[in-house]
Amino acid sequence: MQGLVAAQPPGPDTAHRAPLGLIEFLDSSGGTAATVRGRQRIAVEGALLADRLGYRRVWVPEHHDTGSPSTNPLPLVAVLGSHTTRIRVGGAVSLVRIRDPHLTAEDLVTAGLFCGDRLDVGLGRGDVADDAAKALAYLRKDDAGTRLAVTTITRVLDLGCSWISPLGAPYQRWLHGAGITSAVSAGEWGFDYCHALFLNPDLDACLTALEQHRNDYPAGRRAVAVALVANSDPVRARVDSAAQRGVQVACAGTAEQCAATVTALLELTGADEVVIAELSRDGADHRAALASIYDGVAGRVSAPCFDTAGATVGPAATAR
Repeated sequence: MQGLVAAQPPGPDTAHRAPLGLIEFLDSSGGTAATVRGRQRIAVEGALLADRLGYRRVWVPEHHDTGSPSTNPLPLVAVLGSHTTRIRVGGAVSLVRIRDPHLTAEDLVTAGLFCGDRLDVGLGRGDVADDAAKALAYLRKDDAGTRLAVTTITRVLDLGCSWISPLGAPYQRWLHGAGITSAVSAGEWGFDYCHALFLNPDLDACLTALEQHRNDYPAGRRAVAVALVANSDPVRARVDSAAQRGVQVACAGTAEQCAATVTALLELTGADEVVIAELSRDGADHRAALASIYDGVAGRVSAPCFDTAGATVGPAATAR
């Protein structure tokens, strides 16, 4: 299928940015309501810093679990969009399987008011677990229903419906996953694809998924998402890494080591961009790590891998 999201030439503001994005609000170390609020503040500060540093995008996850700092990404996307000027902003991901597609489209249209042409629509086929799985069981769709929901969301964003105005601005469509099925779906639907190595650290599976998407949708963008912890004190980096639950940290060490991990992934996978989740638990450590990693990657990569311009709004995707 021909891609529904056409790449645009890089603008002057993006031409020299390192091929680096950021995932915030992913910290899965748990804690009390007070510590969750603290981690939310750290995440907001990190996103604002990333905008100033030159990161290409910041993404917000959806994670329904005790102590999660992000159970609903789309209000956060709107807030971050309203407080930034250069960085692209989106979800990674909105869980289509348990979401109403029309209400999701409404939320995305609202977020678009604050993000302008910097909105990334990030969808995923994933599910929830434990108590959330029981409470939200009545919303759960099978694979066919999930495909239909993706079609509905993109159709409403592009064309609107009787009570929802279309988005009316360029945006990028990303499908996120950790296996071949999501990569195939992304290529079939004309979505860019991001592979979550922090969920599935199998590098061979990552390479296979990216190659599948490259074959199915040559014009698309491809990214790899990875979790890192950078600190001048390697012991502290390892302690913060060990506190994470359900997240596979690829490198816990110095910023130089984390930057080397990012550039190695760019070279090995051929991805256009690496999107990092930096998981230092102290705010000052986190901000220092974001700056140092960015400088390290920018110094190692001589030219950008791809542009970050908004995609052209096209006809609705067809999920077959």
